[in-house]
Amino acid sequence: RSEKAYDYGPAKEHYKLHGEVLRLKPENRIAVVKHEKIEGWMEAMTMEFPVPSLAEFSSLKEGSKINATVNVNDDNFWLTGVVVEKP
Repeated sequence: RSEKAYDYGPAKEHYKLHGEVLRLKPENRIAVVKHEKIEGWMEAMTMEFPVPSLAEFSSLKEGSKINATVNVNDDNFWLTGVVVEKP
């Protein structure tokens, strides 16, 4: 996929996420994350989140605990500012 495929447009909303990476899908830069409740947006659950930044996606491993920002617009949601917690 070209880098253009990872452009989800401008975000309208931003939410803080804390969760655990359960699986990674490198072919689409998708992280399957079991997350805590995201205040103002989503109850605690497991979801697939695109991670457009190759550098941020590459820092993830299954089992990683992460903090990130969920970016949301009318059509998409995706993660930025992904920080892996130290074990």
